[in-house]
Amino acid sequence: MKKMVFITSILMMIVTLFACGSNHTYEIGITIPAGSTETFVYSREEISPTKDTIIISSGEGLGDTEVVLKTIEATEENTYEPTYLTPGMPVEMEVEKGAWFQVGVSIQNPTGKDIKLTVVIENIDVRME
Repeated sequence: MKKMVFITSILMMIVTLFACGSNHTYEIGITIPAGSTETFVYSREEISPTKDTIIISSGEGLGDTEVVLKTIEATEENTYEPTYLTPGMPVEMEVEKGAWFQVGVSIQNPTGKDIKLTVVIENIDVRME
C-alpha cells in the first residue's frame, strides 16, 4: 500500500510539472541616448519567443509609446508593424516561435542625459547582442 501511494505521488508531481508549461517573463532594458532623434531605439538584449505569442507591457520609466520588433534571425519572412503600448494595458503580439528579435520603442531624447527604461515581455528567452 505504501509503495502504491509513493508511486502515485511521484506520478502526480511529474504531471504537475509538465502541465505548468514555460512562461518566461523578462524585463528588457532600453537606453535612449542623450540627444537621440531616432524613430525607434532598440534593446541590446535579443529575445526569442517560447510560444507563438508574446505579451508586452510597460516597465519602469516607459509611458505611452509605440513598440516594434526588429528581426535578427528568423526562418519566416515577417514584418512586424509598430504597436501602441500604454502603461497598464499589455499588448499581445503574434510572433515566430524560436526567432530572435530586438525590441524597439519610439522615444526621442532631446536632453543631454541618457534615459533608461524597461519593457516587460512574457513567453521569451533572452540573450545579449
